[in-house]
Amino acid sequence: MSDLASAAVTYNVSIEVDAVEHSFPCRSDQTVLAAAEEAGVMLPSSCCSGVCTTCAARLKSGSVEQSDAMGVKEDLRADGFTLLCVAFPCSDLRLLAGQEDALYEAQFGQYQK
Repeated sequence: MSDLASAAVTYNVSIEVDAVEHSFPCRSDQTVLAAAEEAGVMLPSSCCSGVCTTCAARLKSGSVEQSDAMGVKEDLRADGFTLLCVAFPCSDLRLLAGQEDALYEAQFGQYQK
């Protein structure tokens, strides 16, 4: 076992996906997306590197470390937007999944079809 894994803290994550609440544990050394997949909770994702925003969610409570979230401007991170593929929990979390469109609109304005 590595020193990092032995030092990891486990937090409780509660995430709302399509009006259904899912709860699962997430270690401080794993992303929320990885923990969700491990628990059988399938969430939207694509690049898994913090760029595309497919996995965007909104923090209702708690905090994450997401320094690799290039797809989210700093002010929107402060407003609770997070990319689950690069979000490591720093506390228990309550999240709302499926926020890609809301994040896009907040960053770039209304999408024109």
